[in-house]
Amino acid sequence: MIKLRELWRGVRDFWRVGKTGFALFLISLFVLIYGYIALDYETTRGWKGHESVQNVLDDISNFIPVGAAIVGMIVGGIDLTMLLSDWYYDRREKRIRAAEAAAEAKGIAKGIAEGKAEGIAEGQAKVYREIADWYRRRREAAERGEEFSEPPPGVTQNGSE
Repeated sequence: MIKLRELWRGVRDFWRVGKTGFALFLISLFVLIYGYIALDYETTRGWKGHESVQNVLDDISNFIPVGAAIVGMIVGGIDLTMLLSDWYYDRREKRIRAAEAAAEAKGIAKGIAEGKAEGIAEGQAKVYREIADWYRRRREAAERGEEFSEPPPGVTQNGSE
């Protein structure tokens, strides 16, 4: 698959740079083939010298616009294929970028939710530890017979925090 992709890129690069040369080569090839056919036709009818040369050149000059039209259709078809290929490739890339952005946003939202849940759990564990420590200090003070006046954690004194 990768080698096919590299081949396709090579063809596309050639097409961008060498399209004119390719078109001229095809026109020349078609004219050469048609010229051979016209020459063969004149030879089978009987060669009449200068008149046969004029007939062959007349046939070739009449064929050049037809050959150019055929090559134009071939080149236009390839150009249309390249245009549709570019459109499809751009469309696919946009869909991939949109999916990546959506996945990233979903991942960020999931990360935020997990972070909040983890933060809440850590906060609750801290509060439970503070309450357990306070309760332990109160119980130790009661065992020693001392007065324990420390307020429980989370309870404000005089409206302060």
